[in-house]
Amino acid sequence: MKTIKFLNLNLKSFKYTTHLYMYDKDFLLRLNEMTQNGFTLFEAMKFLFSQYEEINHEIKVNCLEMIQQGAPLSKVLNDLKYSNDIVMQVQFAEQYGDVNMALSKCYQFLVSKSELYKHLLKTVQYPLILIIIFIALILTVNATVLPQFESMYASMNVKVGVEIKVMTFILFMLPNVIYLIITLFIIFLFYYYYKFRRLSIEYQLKIIYRLPFINTIYRLYITYRFSEMLAFFLSNGVMMKRIIEILEMQDKNKVFKYSALQINNRLLQGSDLKEAVCQLNLYEHSIINFMAHGEKNSKLDKELKYYSEFIFRKFEMQLFKYIKSIQPIIFSVLAILIITMYLVIILPMLQMMEGIK
Repeated sequence: MKTIKFLNLNLKSFKYTTHLYMYDKDFLLRLNEMTQNGFTLFEAMKFLFSQYEEINHEIKVNCLEMIQQGAPLSKVLNDLKYSNDIVMQVQFAEQYGDVNMALSKCYQFLVSKSELYKHLLKTVQYPLILIIIFIALILTVNATVLPQFESMYASMNVKVGVEIKVMTFILFMLPNVIYLIITLFIIFLFYYYYKFRRLSIEYQLKIIYRLPFINTIYRLYITYRFSEMLAFFLSNGVMMKRIIEILEMQDKNKVFKYSALQINNRLLQGSDLKEAVCQLNLYEHSIINFMAHGEKNSKLDKELKYYSEFIFRKFEMQLFKYIKSIQPIIFSVLAILIITMYLVIILPMLQMMEGIK
């Protein structure tokens, strides 16, 4: 598949992560429905591409050629820039399970992800607008209003209290603080893209699990993905030892690869599966209890399926909890700063009026 030149990218490229843009979810849903109703993969894909007029023609032609040449759906999804998690799930379904069921789950996953993104955007967009307005106001006040007031107070010998001096200093320093935050954010992006992503997965995980809030969210998410993957394989008759070998050989998910390698090493040292997962300390400890209970009643695949759904709901609730806490914090900080700016302007004027009396 040819590389799309940078100059051909438009604004949709920044909003959507796949080459299908706003059709990424619809493609999985319709492909699942049409193949279940007798369409071949090529026929279904050709029909859908004919409806997606906004998609680059070259991309559509290349994908259809790949299907005609016998390429699996997972390869096509990979070229369409779907996430590694989705590509891996479809790839495993092609080898061990039901592709239609995998497409349905991937669609549901993308819908949930989209809802989380919308909720986050809705939560932060108003505070961000207020922050931008406040930054513009601070820069304007610092450049025009405060210097004039200071010169006026100096010419009229108005004595300014310590608290006013402190608040004035804070307002004068705010632009520098804003520049510092922007600089640190840019440094963080450079570190993430050019340093963090090149570290070994072991060091990446060590850093992630040291970060407050993020470690909780990340642990819940990978526990959900891990338990869902185990449930998928077990429900299709794949033995646990073979599952670990499969995860160890794949390259789409480095966390699963690292987990499988560590679990396998501990199994060779004499630990059982539950102990190996527990010693790894990457996943929620509750998964150990579910695995133990499921092994006793021979319903491990079903229990892990329900467990993965429970963990995903817990992940959503925890993320929503963190998102909801953003607004009050931002509004509180803005309120304090606005009151500070108001007092810096008003209090010396009141002092000056009292002096005149």
